[in-house]
Amino acid sequence: MKSLLILAAAAIGLSACTHTGSIDTAIRQSLPQICSAADTGHAVFVAIAATGKIKPSTVAKEEAAYGQLVVVCANKDTATLASTLVSAATAYAVITAALKEAQNVEG
Repeated sequence: MKSLLILAAAAIGLSACTHTGSIDTAIRQSLPQICSAADTGHAVFVAIAATGKIKPSTVAKEEAAYGQLVVVCANKDTATLASTLVSAATAYAVITAALKEAQNVEG
């Protein structure tokens, strides 16, 4: 999950010194790792959420954030800096928070 945050920071840093087209290319090349990390976090969360011990609002937030990133991952050939940063940052924050809540429940 840290790879999502690292990607976001790197992309922002690169935007000051590189054309957007080459950043978009780099994003597209990195997208498989981002999507894989999100898939892993989501799978772990879903397994814990299946116990019924996670608040429905948390499940809904995680599902929405993951769903947004899935759309970007499914369209990697058209992924841009903007679409990926928003989706990846949102997914990272929400999935991380959801996993923390799930860990507290599992305890």
